[in-house]
Amino acid sequence: MARHVVCWIFLGMAMQALLVSAGRPDFITDDMMAMVADDKARCMGAHGTTEALIDQVNNGALPNDRALTCYMDCLFSAFGVIDEGELEVDMLVGFLPDHMQDAARDLLETCGKEPGADPCDKVFNIAKCVQSKRPDLWFMI
Repeated sequence: MARHVVCWIFLGMAMQALLVSAGRPDFITDDMMAMVADDKARCMGAHGTTEALIDQVNNGALPNDRALTCYMDCLFSAFGVIDEGELEVDMLVGFLPDHMQDAARDLLETCGKEPGADPCDKVFNIAKCVQSKRPDLWFMI
């Protein structure tokens, strides 16, 4: 169950579910953030990602920085939302509030097909697609 809740958060992060701002979306609770804290810390440490870099993303920037792109891939993997390089769209969408599901499904079915030279690059291209098409559906934990 905890992994499923984390998928909710991930869509918000990588599609990521939700406002380009320093504040997180309302449906991502403190409890949810606490559940992903270990994976977030592990992925940040493994890839040299900083909170300042994550804040840049939540303020509208999306730098092509390996510390960021591989952090995103690490979280996708930790949350189980990528299977052999393919985004698990239905799983991600199923954990969103009902009013967001149709828009998220359409977006992820398009952006989830973005190519990449390696897993980090692919996740970056997916995130870039989401942010460019629907910045209102973007947030990174």
